[in-house]
Amino acid sequence: MSPQESTGAVVCRPAVVVPEHVLTKETLKQTARALLADFPHLRRLERIIDNSGIERRYLVRPIEETVHPEGFGARNELYARESKRLVEAAARGALDHAGLEPEDIDLVITTSCTGIMIPSVCAHLIPALGFRPQTKRLPITELGCAAGTVALSRAREFLRCYPGRNVLIVSHELCSLTYQRGDQSMQALVGAMLFGDGAAGVVVRGDGGARGAGLRLDVNASFLFEDSWGYMGFDVRDSGLHLILDKGIPGAVERQIGPVLNGFLAEQGRSARDVDFFCLHPGGRKILDEIARVFSLCPSRARASYDCLAEVGNLSSASIYVVLHNLMERYAPRAGDTGLVVGFGPGFSAEMLLGTWVQN
Repeated sequence: MSPQESTGAVVCRPAVVVPEHVLTKETLKQTARALLADFPHLRRLERIIDNSGIERRYLVRPIEETVHPEGFGARNELYARESKRLVEAAARGALDHAGLEPEDIDLVITTSCTGIMIPSVCAHLIPALGFRPQTKRLPITELGCAAGTVALSRAREFLRCYPGRNVLIVSHELCSLTYQRGDQSMQALVGAMLFGDGAAGVVVRGDGGARGAGLRLDVNASFLFEDSWGYMGFDVRDSGLHLILDKGIPGAVERQIGPVLNGFLAEQGRSARDVDFFCLHPGGRKILDEIARVFSLCPSRARASYDCLAEVGNLSSASIYVVLHNLMERYAPRAGDTGLVVGFGPGFSAEMLLGTWVQN
């Protein structure tokens, strides 16, 4: 399907909600010195913090409580309670930005990978905000950081089948609750430096319109890389979720990710030169830098992603909506500009969307 064969699925301005406890780069370094005084690679860790591109993040608890050891049950109880609060606020903000009411929504998609809720948070959200009880629900729980982009793809496909309907997506990630004080592996420590807490909501309207401006989703694709099971994810143990984050991921950009993204664009008769703006999942500064290098991007074409990393860190599945929020709030493209939305997640997988900026 070419971009000209539009489905009319338009992403409205996202709403971003973060908890009240702020963790700055300097506070993180002070905490690392206190907790890891005997860690042989402390100086290296401090250099990584300095070069991470992250200035601050937000946590559901003060850092002193975050680093206190707790069992899986206590963490998950907090995850459920705080998720409900953040998701309600994000959903209300997203509806307001789209100019819609709860009864206008036909499908609610929720994404998260940092805790477990059964029933899912959307079963709480629908009665709490007054959605119709017939509203369809789709919780996505095991696609990690890619889930935000996947949700946009599922929304686009739903609206192809049901033109004129509306989809609400809410992503909620409390990454700090996966911190394991007893795990001093570099992958766990680097993960603790990258990830933050927060939620984001966004409406995808199926009537081809949005209040103000938005990104029309034209085509989407998925790709699962071979022999990449161990690239990223969680190892589930009695103590909770232990991060898996392969140090070779940035190096995979040129070898694996670049050819896949180029192939996706070529299928649409385009190249990276034809893309006016990039909404890239901010998995880390090295990944963003590698993508910029491989595609010869000037910083302005991906600055919304760098801003996300600096201001809230990596929010896993919610990150892509922070990037879109930054784009719409600060760097509004021109009508007709082409944008590429990309997310990466466990599998190892890539989710890609090509869209067109519309102005109403």
